Amino acid sequence: MSDNDSLYHQDDSTENVLHHLARAHRILELEGHGDMSMGHLSYRDPHGRGIWLKRGNLALREVTAADFILIDFDGNVLEGQGLRHLEWPLHTEIMLARPDVNVVGHSHPHYATVFGATKAELGPYNNHGVWFADHGAPRFDSTSHIITTQDLGKELARTLGSAYAVLQANHGASFVGADVKDALLSGIFLEKAAKFQLDLASSGLEHDRPDHDETVEKNRRIYPERARQNYWMYFNRTLDTHEGRA
Repeated sequence: MSDNDSLYHQDDSTENVLHHLARAHRILELEGHGDMSMGHLSYRDPHGRGIWLKRGNLALREVTAADFILIDFDGNVLEGQGLRHLEWPLHTEIMLARPDVNVVGHSHPHYATVFGATKAELGPYNNHGVWFADHGAPRFDSTSHIITTQDLGKELARTLGSAYAVLQANHGASFVGADVKDALLSGIFLEKAAKFQLDLASSGLEHDRPDHDETVEKNRRIYPERARQNYWMYFNRTLDTHEGRA
């Protein structure tokens, strides 16, 4: 068993999860989510104290397991050293609204940000778009500003609803998962689906939206847990190669 497979087997300690969450930051940088020192992922504290949030002033590619601070749901820092991101309410309010979610991410991927600046609906035009078959990727357009208040965080969480991701108009995107793996795939697949749909639209060629019922069934067929773990391990191998660990 590889170290990067252990998240789904014996070791569910906070230390181990944060190790993998740090790797997810670095993978997202490789997948087009990097934007200077902006972007952050969080993990629900298993003891109910709040969330572990990446500290500020670090690029996604720089994050290690030591770069998280524990904050409560009112933003008070309980453990760790470093700057608390201004957008902490984005994470806490989604966690409060979604008990099924244990990992929240926010970043500024180029194509998803371009797509979110339009009023188009993200569709299942490729396999990555099929990931969002059940609830789509709704668009939050109450503001294009950063989410720095609990009221805005609540509003964003309402827009997200039961979806895996929400596009934030002229800003970026947020994405979620029950674990590090699913949140990572949500962020990566959102960017790939947005790029594909923008390319499709710019081609000027006629096209049809795939059938909804078929898309939902396709989602079940191509994204069972074993496939999700396979993709998780693929992205970790890619990171290892990039960082010279292969």
